[in-house]
Amino acid sequence: MNWKGHITLGIIMGLPFISSPEQIFLVVAGALYPDLDHDVKSEIVERGLYISGGLILISILAYLFRPEYFNVGFFIASVFGGLIYIIPYYAKHREITHTFLSLVFSSIILGYLTFKLSVISPIMASLIALIMVTNNNLLGKAVSISVFAWVLYSLISKSIIAFQGLEYFIIPIAIGYLSHLIGDCMTPKGCKLMYPSKHIFRKKEGFFGIVIWLTLVFYVIKIM
Repeated sequence: MNWKGHITLGIIMGLPFISSPEQIFLVVAGALYPDLDHDVKSEIVERGLYISGGLILISILAYLFRPEYFNVGFFIASVFGGLIYIIPYYAKHREITHTFLSLVFSSIILGYLTFKLSVISPIMASLIALIMVTNNNLLGKAVSISVFAWVLYSLISKSIIAFQGLEYFIIPIAIGYLSHLIGDCMTPKGCKLMYPSKHIFRKKEGFFGIVIWLTLVFYVIKIM
């Protein structure tokens, strides 16, 4: 499935689980993240590693020579930023980044980073999360589609669920990530969702994933 399909499926699956339009950026970020293991490593992943590595170095130098400027939270965020890119940098296409393990790990880390950045603005933080997983060519297209969905959501949708705090950022990313895995299971190549197990999940498991998603949607509607 190409990026257009992943963004579209991500938004469709993500809408029932968001309570604010800017969370669409998070859904799209989650939907695009797994393919950082593909041919965008030289553009997105290496850029992210250089930036996060520079921030880690600045923190270490501050700790050694200017302890009064050292900030533990900033250092942890910089390390987490590096982890987001180290995984796809060493991964082969459709292996570790296309697993449930990576879904949980990466969604929590990217959600945590966005949560910390939300002190600036939730909208800006969500947009930064999207910038972190796109290149210059894809960013404009992804933002345009997201904004269109945002406007449509604002006009016709009524939220059925409201997350608070860290969950506000993690859940949309995780749903977007899940949509990517389901979408790729529908393709002939399939996915090794339980990697390092060699079992390949294909259409049958993909449809089962959609059933689970629908069950969660009905559950959310029922409890709200």
